[in-house]
Amino acid sequence: MSEKKPNKTVKVWDAGIRLFHWALAILFCLSAYSAFQDKFGIYADIHLNAGIATLMLVIWRIVWGVVGSDTARFSQFVKSPTAGFAHLKKMVAGLPYKAIGHNPLGGLSVVLMLVLLLAQASMGLFASDGMIFSGPLSREVTGSLSSDLTSWHALLGRILIGIVAFHVLVVLVYGVFKRANLIWPMISGNISAEPSASVPIMKPGWLALLLFFAVGAAVCLSVF
Repeated sequence: MSEKKPNKTVKVWDAGIRLFHWALAILFCLSAYSAFQDKFGIYADIHLNAGIATLMLVIWRIVWGVVGSDTARFSQFVKSPTAGFAHLKKMVAGLPYKAIGHNPLGGLSVVLMLVLLLAQASMGLFASDGMIFSGPLSREVTGSLSSDLTSWHALLGRILIGIVAFHVLVVLVYGVFKRANLIWPMISGNISAEPSASVPIMKPGWLALLLFFAVGAAVCLSVF
C-alpha cells in the first residue's frame, strides 16, 4: 500500500487581491458608519472620500479580473447560475470542493458585489440632499435626477449592508460547521492543497500597484 503524500502549500491569493479585500472592508465600514451620521464636517468628508476610494478599488478589481493572477480572473471563477446552484446542493450534501480559488457560488457573489458597489459608488458621485451634502458631480445632472440617485444610493446602501452581513455569516458558518478557515488564506495568501493540485500563476505585486495608480489617477481626473 502506497503512503499518502502530505498536502502542499499553494499560493491562492496574490498580494493585490488580499489588500483589495481588507481595504474594501475598511472603506465599506467607514462608508456605512458615516452614512448614518450628521453630514456636517468630518462625516461628510469621510463618506465622500471612502466612496471615491471604493470606486477606485472596484474598478481596479475589474481590471485585475481580466489581466491579473489566475485565481483573480473572471474567466477562472465566473460560472453559470446553474453551476452555482449545483455547487450549493453539493455543499448542503457535505461534498468537498477541491478546486483552488472561488467556488462557483462564491464567484457569482463576487460579481454581484462588484456590480452593486460600482453602482453604489457611482451614484454617490451624483447624489445630493439639496442642503448640506453634494457629490462632486451632482451639478452635472438635473436636480430631479440627483434626487432620484440619492434615494437609490440610500436604498442600495442598506441592501449592501445586508449582503455584507450575510457574507460574514457564511464565513463564520464555514469555519464552525465545515472547519474551513476562509479568513487566514485572505491574510497569508496560502492554502493547504492536495499534492496533485495545480498551482495557479500569480502576477507580481508591482503590476497590481501600477494598475491601481493608473486607475486612481483616471478616477481623480474624472471626479475633480
